Amino acid sequence: MTTSTISIPANCFNPKSYVKSHPTSGLLSTRHGDRLIAIPEVLLRSIPKILRVEAGEASYLALYTFGNNWGKTFGDRMVQDMVKYYRQPLLETISTEFFANVQSVWAVHGLGRPEIDFRLAKRGLVIVTIANSGIASGMTVEDTPTHRSFSLEAGFLAGWFSTLTSQKLGACATNWQEAPTSIQFLVGSVPHIESIERAHLDRGMLTPDALNSL
Repeated sequence: MTTSTISIPANCFNPKSYVKSHPTSGLLSTRHGDRLIAIPEVLLRSIPKILRVEAGEASYLALYTFGNNWGKTFGDRMVQDMVKYYRQPLLETISTEFFANVQSVWAVHGLGRPEIDFRLAKRGLVIVTIANSGIASGMTVEDTPTHRSFSLEAGFLAGWFSTLTSQKLGACATNWQEAPTSIQFLVGSVPHIESIERAHLDRGMLTPDALNSL
């Protein structure tokens, strides 16, 4: 009597199978041959400072726009990799499997650990908490923080979610008191996020009570 077994594929972004090293050149790539680069922390710290000197208040918009494009590219690459790996449309992926892949792809690219909370979904919002953010690591929190703080990562999340949903979404940081250990963001429609920024974040962070009352 033979026992049939079901082959369960490993996580798509397991670094042992996803990342390939090339000892002769010292380069890294994905299993599909796409180049991977490491961005030095000093560069991430320097870009916002230089933009602030050169562009003033407009530097926040520049960082958000850059992050938005980066997030869209990252999201599109993630979707393509998952479709190729599991050989099925993304919509057919089991939710637990999808979110496990999300955490793995964030980790393998050094972006931290995302937790996605849908408790405000009926109000058109998703709460995203990034632990040990690779993007925010080394960022300077201003003495009088505004909703523009961490605009690079907010743009990244807006672009990433926009790619997954095929909708134009916005994002903003709502709590950066423990940055970069833990940073909380809201993701939703652009008008909704902008209204929250105007009404609640012009003077600082959202308290838990204010967040739950949105």
